[in-house]
Amino acid sequence: MNMLMKKIYYCFLLLPLILSASCTMMVKTIAKSAAKGYDDHVDLQINQLKLVDTLGKTASFEQLYTGKTVYLYTWKSPILLPPDDKDLLYKGLKDRFAKYEDVVFINLYTGNKDEDWKLIHGLQQKNVKAFRLAEDPANAAFRELYSISTSPQIVSKDGHILGFKGPLPSDKLVVDYALYQARNGMDATSSTKILIKGVNKEERLSTEELKSWYSTHFGKDPNEKINASISNKGSDN
Repeated sequence: MNMLMKKIYYCFLLLPLILSASCTMMVKTIAKSAAKGYDDHVDLQINQLKLVDTLGKTASFEQLYTGKTVYLYTWKSPILLPPDDKDLLYKGLKDRFAKYEDVVFINLYTGNKDEDWKLIHGLQQKNVKAFRLAEDPANAAFRELYSISTSPQIVSKDGHILGFKGPLPSDKLVVDYALYQARNGMDATSSTKILIKGVNKEERLSTEELKSWYSTHFGKDPNEKINASISNKGSDN
């Protein structure tokens, strides 16, 4: 075999490895880019929001959820309702976090049409409370900010938005790590970057800290291949 043929032969041998590494880097780049906006409103505190539950009782977010990390779905459109237990990815996320007493799941209607708000009663949502924004000046800025898409937010124990239009239930691993670290006050952009950086070219976790978290949280072998991709931001409907 002459020198030229040897070079071609070795190139073919190395091509799958090069492509694999390139794909991993591409996924990481896309995921990091998608996560950049999660921390757009970390300074926004929503404790002052006035919420009305399905029984008509009004309370502030602070009264209801101080000390809790909240996975909050905001919605307005009647054709883009938040997910319920028929969505197995959403149900799975809830089930995995059921063991953490400081994590809760809620929905918040940001519109002002009674007929749309009543659609929430048709959803199958075990252990998920539903609220609407009260007609109160304190809610005006928040209502405007969340007036379009149906999207999840991650809210800290002191009421700050740590994940603005954050990871969806379909963003396996990313959403779990972001919600888990929000319990410690970390914003979703920072936690997502840590996670993505900790995935090697073999698509496995590379740090002992991440492996320990994965094993404890999922109850699985931390050395298995994982998926740390992020879907499009906004609605998952």
